[in-house]
Amino acid sequence: MAQAGGLERIEGWKSIAAYLGRDRSTAIRWARERGLPVHALPGGKSRSVYALAAELDAWRAGQGALPDPVQEEPPEAPAPEADPPAPARRRRWPWVAAAALLLGGGAVALGGWQRDSAAPGFDAAAHARYVAARDDVAMRAAPRLRAAIATLTAIARTHPGHAPTQEALAEAWLLAREFGSAGDAQALGRAQAAAAAARAIDPNSVVADRVDGGIAYWWYHDPARAGTLFRRAIAHGPNDPLAHLWYANILADNGEGAAAMREFDAARTLSPGAPHILADYGWGLWSAGRTGEADAVFVMLATQHPELASVQDCLSVMALANGDVAGYVRHLAERARLRAEPELATYSAALARTLAADRSGDHAATYAVILSRAVSLEQNAGRPDHSWSAFIAAMAGDRASLLATLADARARGERWGAAGFVRRIRARFPGDAAIGRALDALAQDRIEPA
Repeated sequence: MAQAGGLERIEGWKSIAAYLGRDRSTAIRWARERGLPVHALPGGKSRSVYALAAELDAWRAGQGALPDPVQEEPPEAPAPEADPPAPARRRRWPWVAAAALLLGGGAVALGGWQRDSAAPGFDAAAHARYVAARDDVAMRAAPRLRAAIATLTAIARTHPGHAPTQEALAEAWLLAREFGSAGDAQALGRAQAAAAAARAIDPNSVVADRVDGGIAYWWYHDPARAGTLFRRAIAHGPNDPLAHLWYANILADNGEGAAAMREFDAARTLSPGAPHILADYGWGLWSAGRTGEADAVFVMLATQHPELASVQDCLSVMALANGDVAGYVRHLAERARLRAEPELATYSAALARTLAADRSGDHAATYAVILSRAVSLEQNAGRPDHSWSAFIAAMAGDRASLLATLADARARGERWGAAGFVRRIRARFPGDAAIGRALDALAQDRIEPA
C-alpha cells in the first residue's frame, strides 16, 4: 500500500477486495452497483485502479455489516417495457437536482392529487395495508421502504387491477434508490415496471408519466421524451403539484428558465408554502443565475425548516460556488447529520481535517480531495456525468483539470443540462474560447420546442 497525500492508498482490485474481506469479483460488483469508491487511472481498456483507505472506511461505515441486499429484496416485479438501466452507482450527492429534483416534494404528497379508487376485491383489510405502506414510503427510511415495497408488491399480486398500488410502488422504488440500498438497475427498472403496470390499468396515469419522465431525463438523458411525458402528465392531472414540480426541475436543470418558473409557479399555487417545493424553487433560481433571490429562499428555509437535508445540499454547493470551502464542508456535515448517513459523516469529518491542515491560501489540497471523490463516483457510474467534477475544477481555478474533464466527457458522448454548474464554469473563465466551445458541445437538446 502507498501513501497518497497523507492517505493510505490501496492498489488494484485484489488488494481492495482483501481490505474489505471479500473476493475480487465482489469488490468490482460493489463498485458498479453500490458505490464503492474506487479510482481509475486513465490509459487503455484495462485501467489501473486504486482506493483510499479513508474513503473505503467511510463507505463501509455507511453500509453497516456489508450484507448483500439481494436476500432482503421483495419478489421480482414484472419486467419493464424498455430495457432496464445498466448497473451503476446510486447518484446521491452532489446531484442536488437529481435527488431533490427527481423525487422532489415526495413528502408533500406521495401520489399527488389522485384519489385512491377501489378495485374489485379491494377490501378494508387490503386498503388498510395499502394506506400503512403509503405512510412507510413517505417516511423515506430504508427499513420502512423495504417493508412498503414488500407490502405493495404483495397487494399488487393479489389485487392486480388497483392502479394506485402500482403508482405507489413506482415511487417507492425511486425513493429506495435514494434513501435505501437499491442500486440504479434494480430501483429504476422496477420503478419503470410498476409505472408500466399502472399505465396498463389506467392509460392516463399521471404518476406513471411523471415517474417515467423523471427517469427519461435524469437517467436516459432524453430531454425530448421527458418533456413529452411530463406535458402529458400535466394534461391529465393539471392539479397534481408534483407533475408541475418535477417538470419545473428538469426545465431548470436544462437552462430553460422562463418555462421552469412557469411550472414552479403552478406547483407553488397548488401547494402553497410546501417547504420541499420551495427548496426546489430556490435551486431553480440559483440555476438560472438569480443568486440573490435563491439566497433569500434558502435563508428562510434554513431558519424555518432546519430539518430539511435538501436545503443543506443546496447550501453546500452554493457555498462552493462562492469560494466558501469551509461553508461547503459545514453544510455537508449538517446534511449527513440530518440524514443519519455514516459514510457522508465520516467523509465530511475527514474533509474538515484536511481543510484545517490546508495552509495554502487557495485551499488546493481540500479541492483536490473533493475532486478526487467526485471523479471516483463518476468513473464507477454506468451512465457517467462529469458536470459535477467540472464544476469543482472550475471553482478551484484549475483550468487544466477542467479542460481534461470536459474532453473526457465529450469523448464519452455525454450531454449535459446542469445549468447552474455550466453557468458558474463560464463565469469563472469568462472569454475562454476553449472552455466555451467544450461546454457548447456538451449541451443537450431543449425540452420544450423553441
